[in-house]
Amino acid sequence: MSASKKLEGSIALSQYRDQQYKGSRTEQERALLKSTTLYVGNLSYFTSEEQIHELFGRAGDVKRIIMGLDKVKKTPCGFCFVEYYTRSDAENCMRYVNGTRLDDRIVRTDWDAGFKEGRQFGRGKSGGQVRDEYRTDYDEGRGGYGKLVQTKIRRRDQ
Repeated sequence: MSASKKLEGSIALSQYRDQQYKGSRTEQERALLKSTTLYVGNLSYFTSEEQIHELFGRAGDVKRIIMGLDKVKKTPCGFCFVEYYTRSDAENCMRYVNGTRLDDRIVRTDWDAGFKEGRQFGRGKSGGQVRDEYRTDYDEGRGGYGKLVQTKIRRRDQ
């Protein structure tokens, strides 16, 4: 089934696929089409689990929230996984919560094939998200400048 296809009445899958998924592309597609787990991105580093539960609970019963953490510092790094009890609640979230504002940031949601231990850690070289390694803009909600720019600034100031 093509990434843009969907089951009758369900929310279409995006083009994004987790490159570290353990299994075939077909297995991943099947898992995504049945999943009750969502990846949530563009969170502020200061957004709490309680805030996420408050917003995402409006779409349905939340089973659990797994906060994304910097693998070195073990601090929040701008993403999480939200798991619902039912597919229909997760679909409601994709319809009504995706693109809304939380902590003054537009959050984005996407289908996830299901949380596996270890995925809560950032995959960037410095421990956080890869996108924050190369970001050149200043973003207070995500810790200032990107990691590479911060390193250059520190070297220049020494």
